[in-house]
Amino acid sequence: MKIRKLAALFLLICILSVLILPAAATQAVPAGETPDDAAQEAAPDEPAQEEAPAAAANQEGFSVRQFAAPGEIFTTAPRAAILIELNTDTVLYELDADEKNYPASLTKIMTCMLALEYGNLDDILTVREENLQNLHESGSTSGLQAGEQMRLEDMLYCLMLESANESCNVIAEYISGSVEAFVELMNQTARDLGCTGTHFVNPHGLHDEEHYTTARDMAKITMKALENETFRTITGSASYDLPATNLQEGRTIHTTNRLMLNTAASGFYYSKASGIKTGFHTPAQCCLASTADNGNLRQLVIILGAPLVWNEDAGIYIYRNFPEAINLFEYGFNHFSISTVMSTLYPVAEVQVNQSAGAQTVALAPVQEVRTLIDKDFDPKEVVLDVSLPNKTVDAPVEAEQVLGSVTVTYHGMVLGRSDLAAITTISRSEITHRADSTKAYVETNWWKWLFGILLTGAALVVAYVLVMQLLRRRNRRRKVAARRRALELQKRKQRLRDFHIDE
Repeated sequence: MKIRKLAALFLLICILSVLILPAAATQAVPAGETPDDAAQEAAPDEPAQEEAPAAAANQEGFSVRQFAAPGEIFTTAPRAAILIELNTDTVLYELDADEKNYPASLTKIMTCMLALEYGNLDDILTVREENLQNLHESGSTSGLQAGEQMRLEDMLYCLMLESANESCNVIAEYISGSVEAFVELMNQTARDLGCTGTHFVNPHGLHDEEHYTTARDMAKITMKALENETFRTITGSASYDLPATNLQEGRTIHTTNRLMLNTAASGFYYSKASGIKTGFHTPAQCCLASTADNGNLRQLVIILGAPLVWNEDAGIYIYRNFPEAINLFEYGFNHFSISTVMSTLYPVAEVQVNQSAGAQTVALAPVQEVRTLIDKDFDPKEVVLDVSLPNKTVDAPVEAEQVLGSVTVTYHGMVLGRSDLAAITTISRSEITHRADSTKAYVETNWWKWLFGILLTGAALVVAYVLVMQLLRRRNRRRKVAARRRALELQKRKQRLRDFHIDE
């Protein structure tokens, strides 16, 4: 009876263990999972909290927080201007950059860009009489004649260096069949580039009330044109030897961009400048699109509506687009630079290494350096490196250049750059530690199995002990009963012997 009770108790313990212990084990954090992960699983309705940089990254890349006052840069401020660093596409300065103005011959930047995109430089173009009509008598020209034949490439040099108005009509008909169709192409291209304040009426820029643009839009058009190597070559030429045609001898033509002319007559030579185009008519005043490079920054300046000023001493008019462009270039070069704010040579974090045969941690360095535009007031101490490590510890072996995290560089809330983080050294694994940790992890992960096994073994031992004790007790009883029987038998025998002797 007791054995049955013990067996029933043992069966009850086993059933409870199977039902309760695995359920308890599901609340444990599996190996390799962080407590934060487990908490998120337990509360799936709560949004995950991402670690944010110390400085909130509201924007990507460096940007100028406040532009200087015009009086700090210009001697005679233009109607509109914009200064862009081309390596980073960063606006360094702007003045009424979204106000509509007349572009004058800056229009020819679009004309040249479309000719290079849709034309063939070796094609021969013929000047028609109609191409010479309706042009301002005092407008810029290369003196092309009706019936004159010229390669497209040579005509583009006339267009961009001498600002030949007649060449615009020839090119427009060559590309689109008519000037009107070409103008439609110009406007569609401007819209495609994101220009919202631009409308063209002709391909040369002679004055029309409905022919206008903005400094920002003209910068977009110019930056697109600068992507073409041939455009850069043409507009970056201070002079060009124009070959002879069927009607004219060969001659040398020169750019109208005085920033590029190292002559006494220029008066505004600027050794850092190259390209692109000048523009002038009375309503538009003096316009200029030009680049300049100091070996660190590559800047684009757009000037619209700089005044034409009479100089009493020299007895000449001064085109203020050139000195004001120099002022704007120098402002950019003096106030900004591209610098390394995070190097690949210096570690920025470290990770603990488990089961290591050597070092207990490995240093992490950026895979890519971060070079960015900074201003003269840049303080390296205010740079924030926001390190992200998916795992706080890693298991050996660790290979050099193994990516183990990432870093984001921020400055005053601006994201200056990002990079992966990689180990700088190789760390081998300790096999002894590895086996010990594996065993420990297995035990920790499967503790309920071990507990169940222990309980099961203990219960089995108890049952076995009880059964053995029962068997021993039965054997002892049988021995005692047999001993009593033998004793009684012996006693009966002795009694019979006594009775036998008495009867004799």
